[in-house]
Amino acid sequence: MPPDLVTRSATCDAVWRDHRNQFFLEEARKTTRLTVTLGCVVQLVTVGLFLHAGYAAWRVGLLLGLYVVFAVMHKLIIHPVRDAGRVETAFIYMNVVAQLFVVGSATITGGIFSPFLPSLVLPSIVTLLFFGPYPVARWTAVANGLLILGMAMLPREVVGDTIPANHYTAIVLVAISWNLFMLHLMVGKLTAMSNKAGHSMADLREERVSEAIAQLRRLQSVGAKVAHELKNPLASVKGLCQLVARTPESERTQERLAVVASEISRMETILGEYLSFSRPLEDLEPQTLDLNALAQDVLDVLAGRADQAGVTTELEGAKATVQGDPRRLKEALINLVSNAIEASPNGGRIVLRVRTGATGITLEVRDSGRGISAEDLERLGTSFFTTRPNGTGLGVVLAQGVINQHGGTLKYQSTVGHGTTATIHFPAPGSVAATSPEPAPRAAMVEARA
Repeated sequence: MPPDLVTRSATCDAVWRDHRNQFFLEEARKTTRLTVTLGCVVQLVTVGLFLHAGYAAWRVGLLLGLYVVFAVMHKLIIHPVRDAGRVETAFIYMNVVAQLFVVGSATITGGIFSPFLPSLVLPSIVTLLFFGPYPVARWTAVANGLLILGMAMLPREVVGDTIPANHYTAIVLVAISWNLFMLHLMVGKLTAMSNKAGHSMADLREERVSEAIAQLRRLQSVGAKVAHELKNPLASVKGLCQLVARTPESERTQERLAVVASEISRMETILGEYLSFSRPLEDLEPQTLDLNALAQDVLDVLAGRADQAGVTTELEGAKATVQGDPRRLKEALINLVSNAIEASPNGGRIVLRVRTGATGITLEVRDSGRGISAEDLERLGTSFFTTRPNGTGLGVVLAQGVINQHGGTLKYQSTVGHGTTATIHFPAPGSVAATSPEPAPRAAMVEARA
């Protein structure tokens, strides 16, 4: 059997045994009064039959004393057990006491001719039912056999005389009936325990499957994010390379190749970030930066894609200084502008406008695309919701997470057939603290116009 199958089999066996032990412990502590009462009645009937047969009184008294000791020892062994892990040890101790009790009872009432002879193998049968065909059951049977063998070798003076046939038959019938009752009770409890353990293992298996499915979904989500974020730089590289191929002698060739190298480095950074799985959004590394220059850099990166789509891009506004992580803000802005390019028709126009006000700095990304309906606008910013056939819906979520991390807000306005405006607002320094790096499930605030 392969090692992994052996390990899984051992684990399942351990889980089953733990449930069995716990169930056995619970059942041992709540032994019904009926069972205890029946046990006392059976013992008293047996003692009465021995006395009626004229058996030696001291032997009958010793027989009764053995039963009392057995009952007390049983209670002392099981009562202090609180941990299911110690149940098996307690069971072995109880089995030893049971063997000594039945062999001792037979020893003082005739030895191998005792009416208790059918009861001598009961402890071995119970151990086999409890543990199964494992070494502990075999060693218990060996010990049981040695005790019986030792009893058989004792002289008649020690074991005592036999009793009359009628009384012998009556005691044997009582003993067999009691043994069958106890075996039926034991098998019933073991069956109930097996069913309970089976249900518990089924629940455990379902829990493990649910965890595996959740992990798979997390991996799929991360994979989708990786694919989404790599799609933008790959498309940019492709567009720039096509521009260079068409006009290799252009004065902007070196500039475009530099952008290609920058985008390749960005892809390496993205892969390193998402492959770590530890922090979807790394801690910010803020610095003073010009938001206008950052926006121009984004337009340069996406120039190839915009040219392919037949879309013109413009930047309006003067220098605006903010505190932020340039790499993170660039990622967010690239996602928003990329969405605008994909939403715009051939001949469309995208305008990035930077404005400075008393409450902070605002950056608008306005396109002249198809717009978004009020129903879809309400769901915008929800993971994996998208109106594009090949989209993932993660661009807005990722952008919102970065903007939130900088203490900013992202709002949307859209008019069907006329375009959409994404408005990023960074509050004035000290007015709003940075928020959690993880975007909320409903990431964007929206406004719709008919």
